[in-house]
Amino acid sequence: MIRRISPEASTTMRAAIREAGGVEVFAIGDVADEVITAVTITCRGQADRVNALVDRPRKGQVVIHNHPSGDLRPSDADMSLAGRYGENGVGFVIVDSDARKMNVVIEPAEKGPVCVGEREVERFFREILPATMPGWEPREPQIAMAKRVVGALDQGTPLLIEAGTGTGKSLAYLVPSALWALANDGRVVIATHTRALQAQLMSTDLPVLRKAGLDLRAALLEGRGNYVCRRRLELAQHEPEEALRAEIAALRDWSDTEQAASRSSLSFRVSPEAWDAVLSDGDLSLRHQCEHYDVCHYYTARRNAAGAHVIIVNHALLMVDLSVKAEGGTGILPKYERLILDEAQHVEDVATGALSHRVTPLAVRRAISSLRPGSRSRASLTRLTPACRASKVPPEVEQAVGHAASEADALVGTLYAEVDDTFANLADPVAADQPALRIKAEYESTDAWRLQIKPVAERLASLLQSTAASLAAIRDALGEHTIRPEDAQAFLDVDRAQRRLVKHTDATLAFLTDSPDSCRWMEQLREQNNPSLALSAAPIDVAASLRKVLWDVLPGVVATSATLSVAGDFRFWRERHGLEASDEAVFPSPFDHYRNALLGVPRDLPAPDQPGYLEASARITMEAIHTAGGGAFVLCTSVRAVREYAEACRRGLPPHIPVLAQGDAARPILLDRFRELQDAVLVGTDSFWEGVSVKGDGLRLVVIPRLPFRVPTEPLQQARHERIAAQGGDPFKALTLPQAVLKLRQGYGRLIRSTTDRGVVLLLDRRVIDKSYGRVVLAALPPARRLSAPWARVREEMHRFYAERPPVGWRPPAAGRLQPEEPDTGPDPWEGM
Repeated sequence: MIRRISPEASTTMRAAIREAGGVEVFAIGDVADEVITAVTITCRGQADRVNALVDRPRKGQVVIHNHPSGDLRPSDADMSLAGRYGENGVGFVIVDSDARKMNVVIEPAEKGPVCVGEREVERFFREILPATMPGWEPREPQIAMAKRVVGALDQGTPLLIEAGTGTGKSLAYLVPSALWALANDGRVVIATHTRALQAQLMSTDLPVLRKAGLDLRAALLEGRGNYVCRRRLELAQHEPEEALRAEIAALRDWSDTEQAASRSSLSFRVSPEAWDAVLSDGDLSLRHQCEHYDVCHYYTARRNAAGAHVIIVNHALLMVDLSVKAEGGTGILPKYERLILDEAQHVEDVATGALSHRVTPLAVRRAISSLRPGSRSRASLTRLTPACRASKVPPEVEQAVGHAASEADALVGTLYAEVDDTFANLADPVAADQPALRIKAEYESTDAWRLQIKPVAERLASLLQSTAASLAAIRDALGEHTIRPEDAQAFLDVDRAQRRLVKHTDATLAFLTDSPDSCRWMEQLREQNNPSLALSAAPIDVAASLRKVLWDVLPGVVATSATLSVAGDFRFWRERHGLEASDEAVFPSPFDHYRNALLGVPRDLPAPDQPGYLEASARITMEAIHTAGGGAFVLCTSVRAVREYAEACRRGLPPHIPVLAQGDAARPILLDRFRELQDAVLVGTDSFWEGVSVKGDGLRLVVIPRLPFRVPTEPLQQARHERIAAQGGDPFKALTLPQAVLKLRQGYGRLIRSTTDRGVVLLLDRRVIDKSYGRVVLAALPPARRLSAPWARVREEMHRFYAERPPVGWRPPAAGRLQPEEPDTGPDPWEGM
């Protein structure tokens, strides 16, 4: 029985009614513990009626609308609708326009979970898919994984699954998710880290399910700033700069052909300035008052998501949604009952980013650019008074707005004029060869902090705060008076700038505030090709936050990846993510790594921290690429290393082996070029270690110059090391080594992507042999043939390996066969650590 409506839901409903001018408003409400906890506004109507969407609410939810008259007795039309909703287990509620009084006409049905069961999942893979998809062959690891997933969804328990390449991981969680959502008329959110995986799910995997007969609705939802705003697009056409006008025109043509125009579907490059001028922004939205509301790209995507069984999002949007809900808000996503976290090795980093603070001079300038006169701005502060006059605001209110705008204009001008010099003064204590300066408690006793950094940062915080307050005063002066939609842009610009300045104020104060749970630092960077500085603060540990917003509130969370465990142990992932206990499973890659892959570790080159390493490793890299005839990835651990190895390869390799380097073009363009050429070399860093798939002979060699240990001088990494040491742990074993192992496994995984793929992984870091932790590293890698020997012998074995089944166009020299070393079969090196 519904007893009340929560304050949050009441506030949302009341605001929507007020925005609609007091007419009837239609909403769908979620119910928990006899309370309407959240509402989603769906329709607005006339003074005495509103269109009701009968196919949107789900069993266990309620339909809510207000009676502007205050009489909460249902009309005949209400009773007719209530009966239709009640047949589907949906409740029907009438409220007053203050959303405080309510009449529950029909109670919602109790919504207990419907279990799908392992048998139904197995039948789908063994019977339905083969019958509808010619050539489909059931894969035992895939079916086993799907059965574990459906068990977690049915029981509402957490599950960690590591599934090696070739398992068929995406369908293994997508099929049970779809079956569960359909059986429960509910929603499952699938969160990924990369857009490439989102595209695969939407364009490849979901069509398989539909072809197999599942009446499944699915939607891709991105962060709001990824969608173009039709109204802002029209305004931006008057941009005075010719270069931007050309980009805006191209964006408008593209927008007119897209139903939900998101940046990820752009086929051409757009400058940050052009995109910022047209992106959809909640602070600049007229919502239902906008003439484009019904065809708005963002709201179209939101409506599609609200009607979907499966919603595809990225980790960042998920974290925002979870954070908003934890603070009592309704969240960004429609209500969902189950969650799949794919590419889950990134969750900690994404959660850290969501909880971090960062302020730069460019961010501050962009926050207020629309308020100032200039070639790219609209001088919004000067347009407030005309907007008031056009909207027939009382003269005394117009005068108050003008006075507040004048005071704000002076502060905005001061902030814009001082921000670069302020950050330049902050940068002085950061050494030229020191990319970041960590601010620890003991540093606050130094003269640099007391006499320079702290007073300058406090001045910045004060100026940000006072400017934000002056902008808020403009809205206060306007009060309850409304501005016509066609004149509202100037006020929207003010609201947006005010909220952004509040955010930058919070970031600056976080940088100034010492906290045992936070890491603070100053970081050198380049903004628009100019030297600059960032002030940052980030949580040292996100485990407690993830436990609060995720594990404690959402049942049936499945986290999966090709790399979640270290030597089969999930403790590292669980501890870093605040998960105390879970069901766990490992499904190794079904590919024959011992037959199809060779891992070579040359013994006779210096260690990475010894003189001559770069020259020796570059020489071996070029010789290895020449041996393979191209078709190689060189996976580096820094941008500097990418430049060094790319330059060495361009100097030393023959012309018929082209060299591509990260930074030369966008990643998709580089990958397409690499696939087309077949014999190319691609040198890259982080974004090429994972989420990249090149099948066939086009990729037959992966060179990893050094183990991917995170830089120990990174402020946040340092702080986490210190936290572990203070708790009596070993930072290297507890953090550095597991991080490196998981990333190395990702890089190694680029090589074998199908049953017919063959190739060599060359690891040029002899520490994997010399150091005791090398056994941990090797035990975590797939069981390829392994050879640790002088480079001459490793190279000879590479020749013979390729000769067993030559890549297209490869011509090996004649040589006899060498016997490689057997795979390591020693005891589990993780035991006891």
